[in-house]
Amino acid sequence: MLSTRGALLSGVATRQAPRSLYAERLARLRGEILLDEPLSRHTTIGVGGEAACLFYPEDPYDLSSAIYLCRRFERPYVLLGGGSNLLFPDDGFSGIVISTDRLRGACFRGSGVQALAGEPLSALLSMVRQEGTPSLDFLAGIPGTVGGAVTMNAGIPDKAIGATVDEVGVFDPESGRSFSLLGRSCGFAYRSSRMAEEGLVVLWTRLRLDGESFDRERLLARRRETQPAERSAGCVFRNPPGASAGRLIDAAGLKGTRIGGAVVSELHANFIVNRGAATSAEIRSLIDTVRQKVYKSFRVWLELEIRVVQG
Repeated sequence: MLSTRGALLSGVATRQAPRSLYAERLARLRGEILLDEPLSRHTTIGVGGEAACLFYPEDPYDLSSAIYLCRRFERPYVLLGGGSNLLFPDDGFSGIVISTDRLRGACFRGSGVQALAGEPLSALLSMVRQEGTPSLDFLAGIPGTVGGAVTMNAGIPDKAIGATVDEVGVFDPESGRSFSLLGRSCGFAYRSSRMAEEGLVVLWTRLRLDGESFDRERLLARRRETQPAERSAGCVFRNPPGASAGRLIDAAGLKGTRIGGAVVSELHANFIVNRGAATSAEIRSLIDTVRQKVYKSFRVWLELEIRVVQG
């Protein structure tokens, strides 16, 4: 199915449809194509110009095939999960944005649970809790999808999702192969994994449910107390070894610093919030300001946790 600005088109024979061999091959896959789609609608911070093409594959095979086509025809692409941790440019993205939003589904397998990459974390946690198993509740309130969480090893200081991973199904864009990895082979580290380091795409994940229980309500209350509810991309910077990025930014006197509609949160300094009609350029300028002032004050260069996409 092909769509341009909300108007549905069938096949690739219409005047509005892209005519390249690549686009014809992409349109043969199961899924939906949106042309000139505003990315601000698909990111949690609410900024970004138009994507030349946004593709929603229907299953892991179509996701892998779309990536393979991008590689074969040398088209730039970006994977889009829940839309957090991503900052697109104001003038849009000329390549292909591949969304995992339709790759949803989870089921219990033995003593664990298996979920597709696009399954929202919130939905997975609700399903698991209905069975009386709160061992994944340490992920409560974390936005995004299973695939993104596993790739970035999302979690809290006490525990990250990598500690629960039993097996991951991945696609390697370099070789065009799909295969599985045991959790111990995934190289999980602070906000990183083998998938992130090697560019492997998560297709599905099996998680163990035999871990300790966490107090979901306490964790959610803590998030409400310490993290802004305004539009943001999540934590902007990684914590430096032995330090907290938020505390360094706060100590540099940067809370409340504003450039246009982009503001360093007064509640948590490692969040930049979109307070109004912020642009990507304003957010990037504020990121640069924060980095430079923290470096000047503490000689610490903050590394990005969010991904800044080039047009």
